[in-house]
Amino acid sequence: MTILLPLLLVSYAIAAAALGAWRLARASWPRRMPRLGIAAWQVLTVTATVSVLVAGLLVAVPCLPTRLNWDAVAELRQHYASPGRVVTGLIAAGGTLAVMARMTWAITAAMALARSRRAHHDEALALLGRPGPVPSMTVLDNDHPAVYCVPGRKRIVCTTGALDRLDRPQLQAVLAHERAHLAGRHHLVIMFARVLERAFPGIQFLATAAGEIGCLVEMAADDNAARHVNRLALARALLALATSSAPADVLSAAGTAGAQRIRRLLETPRPHSSARRKAGFAVTLLTAPVLALAAPTVALLAAPQCLPW
Repeated sequence: MTILLPLLLVSYAIAAAALGAWRLARASWPRRMPRLGIAAWQVLTVTATVSVLVAGLLVAVPCLPTRLNWDAVAELRQHYASPGRVVTGLIAAGGTLAVMARMTWAITAAMALARSRRAHHDEALALLGRPGPVPSMTVLDNDHPAVYCVPGRKRIVCTTGALDRLDRPQLQAVLAHERAHLAGRHHLVIMFARVLERAFPGIQFLATAAGEIGCLVEMAADDNAARHVNRLALARALLALATSSAPADVLSAAGTAGAQRIRRLLETPRPHSSARRKAGFAVTLLTAPVLALAAPTVALLAAPQCLPW
């Protein structure tokens, strides 16, 4: 029982990663329902990561103390009376702490870098930009077409090249897309996925998850914009901005998977009522954390308790 639970958790994490890298990446339904697809990728990512951490914890502390007092410490010391158990526990504890430290460092570094880049970008916009025709919009004099939002600043940047290429309905569609990014705080979703990929670059599952989430976030913003503006206008705007580029740590209207997104917008959307859509999203928000943490929680509840020898 001591080693069975950690092995089951590691096997579960591998199965979840394999399911994501093999099955979910090839499925078509996430692109029809991108918000649900994002939630599915997040569930698989979180459950695999937490399961590995809990497995390491259960190897390091193979029995949970029955009481949080000095007797519990004595029980654990009695368990580690064997040198072999001490070595195994130290290796497991060191590995678990190393993974947690790596994740903490990656998140902290990513947040600091993004904050620094946005601060420098703000300085450049203050010097080179001017107010646009709509609130919270900044215009840059640049012939290269580009439209993007700056997360955390609630600012949308548009170049004069984009204004020249986009007619009024197309511009409104692109602005609706960028507002969807800002309202949904999509930069946090993308940052979390990319942080795990960069923290553990040798794991293909995390790289696949980061790529898929980045694509689905853009599709989710497209769907949100299409509920307020003309879908064909948004598709034409994406085509006009196909060659655009944007600075790092911003969300661009012509981001990833441009061809797939244009095809989606040209297709006739399936009818979904607003109430049904909101109910489905609410259910997803409630069930996703439960699904992500179910296996690690069950493993902790099933872990043996330390008993006096």
